[in-house]
Amino acid sequence: MEQISTHTTSHNGFLMILAFLIASVSALMALELAKRVTGGVTTSHRTWILFGGTTLGLGIWSMHFVAMLGHSSLHESTYSIWLIIGSMIPAIAGCILSFGLISRKTTWMTLLQSSGLMGFGIVSMHYIGMTAIQSVQLDFDPLWVLISIGIAWGASFLALRVGFFSSYATARTSLPVKLMFSLLMGTAIFSMHLAGMRATTIIPDASAAKQVPIDPTLLAWLVTSIVFLLFGMYFIAYTLERQIQKRDLFQTTILESTTDAVVTTTSDGEIQYQNQAFAHLFEGCATEPFFQDYHPLLSAQQPFYQPVQIDTNHRTLEVTSYPLQDGSNNQVLWFIRDVTEAVASQRLIEHMAFHDALTDLPNRHKLDAILKECISQERSVACLYIDVNRWRFLSDILGHHGADELIMQVADRLKHTIHPDDVLTRIGPSEFVILLFAQRSSLAHQKAEKCIKAISSSFDVDGTTLELTMSAGISHFPKDSASSEELIQFSRLAADESRQDGENNIKLFEESSRPQLLRNMEIEKALVTALSNDELTLVYQPKIDLKRNRLEGVEALLRWQHPQIGKIAPSDFIPIAENTGLIHSIGHWVIREGCRTWVRWQRTGIRPFTLSLNVSPLQFAREDFVDTLQSILLETGMDPMYLELEVTESSMLSYEASTREKLTQLHQLGILISLDDFGTGYSSFSQLRELPVQVLKIDRSFIENLFTDRNQEAIVRSMIQLGHNLGMKVLMEGVETSAQLEWLLKESCDFVQGYYFSRPLAETDVPLHVKETTTYLEFGKH
Repeated sequence: MEQISTHTTSHNGFLMILAFLIASVSALMALELAKRVTGGVTTSHRTWILFGGTTLGLGIWSMHFVAMLGHSSLHESTYSIWLIIGSMIPAIAGCILSFGLISRKTTWMTLLQSSGLMGFGIVSMHYIGMTAIQSVQLDFDPLWVLISIGIAWGASFLALRVGFFSSYATARTSLPVKLMFSLLMGTAIFSMHLAGMRATTIIPDASAAKQVPIDPTLLAWLVTSIVFLLFGMYFIAYTLERQIQKRDLFQTTILESTTDAVVTTTSDGEIQYQNQAFAHLFEGCATEPFFQDYHPLLSAQQPFYQPVQIDTNHRTLEVTSYPLQDGSNNQVLWFIRDVTEAVASQRLIEHMAFHDALTDLPNRHKLDAILKECISQERSVACLYIDVNRWRFLSDILGHHGADELIMQVADRLKHTIHPDDVLTRIGPSEFVILLFAQRSSLAHQKAEKCIKAISSSFDVDGTTLELTMSAGISHFPKDSASSEELIQFSRLAADESRQDGENNIKLFEESSRPQLLRNMEIEKALVTALSNDELTLVYQPKIDLKRNRLEGVEALLRWQHPQIGKIAPSDFIPIAENTGLIHSIGHWVIREGCRTWVRWQRTGIRPFTLSLNVSPLQFAREDFVDTLQSILLETGMDPMYLELEVTESSMLSYEASTREKLTQLHQLGILISLDDFGTGYSSFSQLRELPVQVLKIDRSFIENLFTDRNQEAIVRSMIQLGHNLGMKVLMEGVETSAQLEWLLKESCDFVQGYYFSRPLAETDVPLHVKETTTYLEFGKH
């Protein structure tokens, strides 16, 4: 029987070239598809593994049978259809298994194992395909068989090395490089086929049993169909690749352009993808395979959808995780945002919301929160309210900068009295509240004494030496109230009450004081709308010139009639107005309304007389007081020659330089200045002599005991003489009897006022009083 050596037979050149091209195209398709099976084990990756392995396996199978058809000695041979189909299985299985193995873990060991699987599948396909030839016996040369196995393993190793380990696996490769690699791979695969054919000797054997034969022509059509299927699969793969590239480019552009770090991991934290922002965020850190290895506070088990903040050395990061479910595979999507600035801004905003901007002490909002927490926990607390006396006056004198400097000094001294368990807060311009908790609440009075001592020494503000006093009030929870607002109010009102007893006093809130304190709270609330509701009015008390026995002028007195509370005395609401700052708007209204009234009186035809207006120390201390007064005079048209301002002794003698300047400006305008409540302060002869004051007004308290206290007559007599010696007129207020009047006439007092002559008059009654009264010196009235 004649043997047929496959390496000596003639070949169909066209089919052999076609087989080589099929091998090269298969290599190119495998190279392209390898990029899609790297990087994971998701369902989509498994699909690409099946698709890529099937394409490469069918391509190598097609190359093999096209090349076999190219052997002229095999033209008349028939082939077993089952073995032909069976030969596809190892080629496809070897490629799929090798792709699946190396895509899970790209190491040199898996590369060797995967190339072995692929090579074994290719060799198995070749030799199973050879056994498909019917009516022949096959004899194999062991050496060439080994050579064909080595070529198959080498070609597989080269393909997998380039597809999974080279830069081509992650970067784009130019077309010439792709073609060169495909031709090399095609040469290797084709060489393996030739080596396998070289190892085979075919011996015709007509007696050999035939299995479901297939004609070579039919086989050619089958192979041709498979080739077209390969090209179709490649076209589909190419189209999908282009679409995937567009999608990946779009996704990558989004992920890389975001400032947030984006990471995908497996459920145990192994990193599958990370954008550049993540690398930048952990710049300087060693590259880690697992997400949680980048920082101890990062956890792969973090609950989904719940942002978690972690603090690194220099940053605050917000980490949020989302589940990514892809079939049976669970992955995690991580967003990591650098919120350092946002957190710092938020903390600053929260700090500013609950702390005083000037002293950085807790403010009223923080105080309320602390008190409410104590009340909810039923924890006893003492509320010590501290207020610097005459603060508004001091603030107007010092200006904003000086007042800020002074209050910071006060706050600093108070801080040094605070126990670590106590809380010092600032709730107003000059108002502080100290909270003492639990057992320490019983030490509130001692704490107040320490605070008084702390501010008793003088202060220096821009070279000006100041002596401060304070008033303190104390309330307790649960003894006095279960409301945080009432606790603060009661302690403040207790401090106001302590102020009436003198300076540097401390007063505990007492249940008996509750009605008066609640009334003060009601007055303070109502005072805010008193002006806008036209509840304030002016009445006018005549002032008599004793030497001329005629009306010298009138003093405007403020009255308040509230629709619910009723009549409220000035002694009740003026201190509240001064404490709340409402005294400025009320004082401006008094001056404007008084001037308008004087102008209306002149239109009735009566002779002009002096209008006296009381000026609050706080109002007089304002830098713009003179300018405001001038604008009101221009607005109303009142003659300043008939305006007299009554300024208290305490405000006139405070800050003599600035006071003297204002008094001089007023004097130059022709306005009279009266020193009100003389005798209640501590003025000296030298101080009075330097001030441009025209009238000395003696307080009513000095005439009440004129005839019952033998020293009182001497005191009042010396006051009258002092005024005259200074070139001033003297007015005695509170005259109610003829005996008092006769005594004052004898002592040459210039002016008097009081109920003896007239009670305060309404605006419309003043012209009638002027016209109807012909004399004021009628003795014997009581």
